Amino acid sequence: MTYADTPLPEFLQKIVTGFVGRGREADVTARLRSPDDCMTPKALSAYKSSRTSFARILARRMIDERWRIERKFFNCDAEGLGLGRYEITAGQHRFIYASRPYRWDGIEKVGRRSEGAKRDMTGAMFIGMPDEERIAEEIRTFDYRDWDLMRTDSTVAGWTPGSRSARFFDLVVDTLADGRQPDPAVIGQASGYLVRNGGYLACGRFGTLAYEGYPASHPLRHPYFPDLFGLFMVRQVSIELVNGIAAARSAKAVSLAPEMARYLGVGNSSGQGMCVALQRWPHWVSTWIVVRELSIAYAKSMPVGAEKARWERMAMWLRRCAAYYRNTIPTTAEFIVPHPQVAANLELMRNWTIEAARNAPTMRWGDLMARAARSFDRESLEQIHSLLIETYGEFADAAADYLPIGSERERDVVPEMRVGALRDLLRQNYAWALRHDLSLSRARQHFWYHSVDSGEQRRGERVIDPHEEFESFIDHIGLIQRLSSVLDSYDDDATVAEPITDAPELGFAVSRVQYLAGLPFTEIRGNLVDKDFLPSDLIRFMLAVFGMECTTPLSIRQVRGVFFQGMPLIDEIARGADPDWVFPEQPRLHEPELAAE
Repeated sequence: MTYADTPLPEFLQKIVTGFVGRGREADVTARLRSPDDCMTPKALSAYKSSRTSFARILARRMIDERWRIERKFFNCDAEGLGLGRYEITAGQHRFIYASRPYRWDGIEKVGRRSEGAKRDMTGAMFIGMPDEERIAEEIRTFDYRDWDLMRTDSTVAGWTPGSRSARFFDLVVDTLADGRQPDPAVIGQASGYLVRNGGYLACGRFGTLAYEGYPASHPLRHPYFPDLFGLFMVRQVSIELVNGIAAARSAKAVSLAPEMARYLGVGNSSGQGMCVALQRWPHWVSTWIVVRELSIAYAKSMPVGAEKARWERMAMWLRRCAAYYRNTIPTTAEFIVPHPQVAANLELMRNWTIEAARNAPTMRWGDLMARAARSFDRESLEQIHSLLIETYGEFADAAADYLPIGSERERDVVPEMRVGALRDLLRQNYAWALRHDLSLSRARQHFWYHSVDSGEQRRGERVIDPHEEFESFIDHIGLIQRLSSVLDSYDDDATVAEPITDAPELGFAVSRVQYLAGLPFTEIRGNLVDKDFLPSDLIRFMLAVFGMECTTPLSIRQVRGVFFQGMPLIDEIARGADPDWVFPEQPRLHEPELAAE
């Protein structure tokens, strides 16, 4: 089943033509998957981080441009109270990141808003080069550790709170203080991080700079770059912090070996509010998916054995990724395919790749992927898709340039459109939603609302739970069916202004249908208020888009994973680092250096 009927955005059409030549575009677009295949909640749940994910794009830019991240100073006491400052040079731009780690209070802070401002560390990313007093003022603000008292201004791009890992932070400090390196097998089994992200506080919150306020040429003026660079700096601080605490505690302390420091990422745990965000900005979903799916389709159109270096690269990624899955033990395997099973499938795919390249060199990757789709589970298949994107990285990089373009799309009502034209759009783009049966109570069992207490979206059960009158929008199928029902009362020649005037609440539905018209991959093919819908499915999808590895649900409402594991260290980036850093292999250290489990 293909999705070649909806035209690609013009930018992406030109990319395809540039790579395959005029007249051959259909070789690629005919291989696009249908939204019915790749946009159900279960299908989206299986998506994996790839070269088109935002963290990977940022990392590639940092490495290619050799960003210089210079530690001006970092110091802390034996309990972790300290200060750090970094000066970043990215092209013609310079800016400051300041960090304030605190002593641990003995409480593990799991949720993104757990303990409010009382995190184990907080950082501030300035948009430029503030003076000493301005930085000191920001640190004093952090020391309030109370959201009600903490405010900043538009010289700050965002705040980066973080929390220590209760399992591994102290373990690493103790072993370093004892003069040894932590065992990479122990650290790696939990995805390899010491500090977990506590959320990126920006875009006007607490007085921070709005995204639109970034200078046009600023290196962080790209969707999610500020958030993700902040995460990268949290990772850097976590490395400095364990080294600093160990040194303050023991004269024989050692620092993390570079290969161990590189093996560490930064943890992340995200909740169900992401589901509401995805429904609020469907053109973002369209943009993310069309870039990924087009990159897969292009790779599928290529011959497996045409370039030896190419298929050998794919085989290398399959080997490395399989080893990564075997070495990583998820916190819970209740909602995912077991890692050993995924690893075995990747190893089998590697054998198929080598066999096809040697014995059937003209076979297309699409044929090999069809075999994988028949043989493997969806998680394994999507991981292989991500590795195939990596194998044809030059196309993916070109397609990914569409991400900031597609993310900016004006939404408004076109009141002069005729009702008949709007009905046509519903038939063309929402036939699947109009067919969906919402008559059973289980089909509308849940509702979503913004909790004042937690500051985040929560899910309630109709009739049983309060706050239904404060329901947040997430039910796109119900919205479309109501719009279609109301339009039945109007002639085709009437303007859509008439039903909107009679039922103003439908203006939102009309604008949604109108502004998404002509875009591919626009709506999630599932009922998000159904009894059986799992929020973790869409949380995993969004985190994979951001670039998180090991997207493991802790429950149906929360997903944990790691960013930037294996990413080159700051001095390596400045010198020119290896761009193939994902799925790092466990470091091999000399036996005397290792800590016992």
